[in-house]
Amino acid sequence: MMAWIPNALTISRCVFAVLVLFGTLNAAASAEAFKTAAGDEALRLATMEQLWHQFALLAFLSGALTDFLDGWAARQFKAESRFGVWLDPIADKLLVSFALLGLALTLRSWLIYLPAALIIARDVFMTWLRTRPEAAGVVAPSNLAKLKTGVEMAAIAGLMLPFALAPGAAEAAEAASSLAALAVAAGLVLLLWAAAALSLYTASQYVKVIRAS
Repeated sequence: MMAWIPNALTISRCVFAVLVLFGTLNAAASAEAFKTAAGDEALRLATMEQLWHQFALLAFLSGALTDFLDGWAARQFKAESRFGVWLDPIADKLLVSFALLGLALTLRSWLIYLPAALIIARDVFMTWLRTRPEAAGVVAPSNLAKLKTGVEMAAIAGLMLPFALAPGAAEAAEAASSLAALAVAAGLVLLLWAAAALSLYTASQYVKVIRAS
């Protein structure tokens, strides 16, 4: 009777992925309107921007939690299924890709654009590769790929956090001017680049395995 739980958690991660993008799009709209607002309207928009960033971060963390829980539940209840094995990596990729799109929209920097594009392109390629007959039974998530996903999620959550904590774009910019904040931000960006490098490497390893099989 508990066999449906892992798949339900995986499906919920897809929903959380959409909510992450929805939250960041609304935060970006509030930030854009904030630029020309004044007085009470500016305060309202700054508050709304922060709330939408908080919404997006909570959705992302909830989705990341289901990534752990669905695997645990599948083992606990011995409820692994072909549907779950197929959907689980797709749900991971949706969550990461939508969060990266949101970060690119928020931060607007090539330091985010480039690793985000590499990760998303790799994920699209891997999703296509899994549909190929020659990849059947060969392309399974490796430990390194799981590490890559963990690094991605840690970097994304860290980059989203300041916008969820700071009340609006002005305060976020002021906080980012401190040396400590810049050092942390640089570390998180480097972590995202490391995730992009791992993404490309793991994709190349999958291709090598398929060619050798």
